[in-house]
Amino acid sequence: MITIEIIPLSGIEIERIGRINLGFSKTAVEALLGRPSPSSNAAQLYYDNYELRIDLNKTGEVEFIEFINGPFPALTKLSIYGVDPFQVGADNLIALLSAGNNGAIDDSEAGFCYTFLNISVGIWRQMTSEDVEETIAEMKASGEYEENKRWLEEDLERSKQFWTIGIGVKDYYSQS
Repeated sequence: MITIEIIPLSGIEIERIGRINLGFSKTAVEALLGRPSPSSNAAQLYYDNYELRIDLNKTGEVEFIEFINGPFPALTKLSIYGVDPFQVGADNLIALLSAGNNGAIDDSEAGFCYTFLNISVGIWRQMTSEDVEETIAEMKASGEYEENKRWLEEDLERSKQFWTIGIGVKDYYSQS
C-alpha cells in the first residue's frame, strides 16, 4: 500500500514517487506518474494505481486532485493533517477540516457533501448512517431485513466515513 499525503492548497506527496503540485502541467504529472489510465480524457487524468483523478484547467494545469476509492481504498493510504480521512470517521473529519479551514464552509448538502472554502477541500459520501439505519428499520418492519442483512451491514459500515476527498487551487469551490 502506498502512502499519499494530501496538502491543501498545495498538492500531494506520494511516497517514493514525489510531489504533484496544484498548477503542474500535464507533462509534469506524466513525468512522475506515467501514462494515465485509459478512462482519462483531455480534462481529466485517472491513475487507477493511485486511486485518484486529476482535473486540468483550460491551460492544461492541475486544478483539482480527488481520491475516489474511499472509504476503503485497496492500494493507497491517505493522510491529511496527520490522519487518514477514510478512517477517522465522518464527524471527526468534518471537525478536523473545519479547524484547518478556519472560515466559511459550504454545507448546503450537509451529511453528504462539505466544501471547506478557505482550504479548497471537498468531501463526499452517498449515504449517511442515519439513512442506512432508517432503511434497516423499514426492512425489519417489513420482514426483509434478514435476506438483505449482509449488504445493509456493509452499507452501514461504509456510511460512517466519507467516500471521496479532493483538493483544489485557491478559490476552487468559490468558482462554481
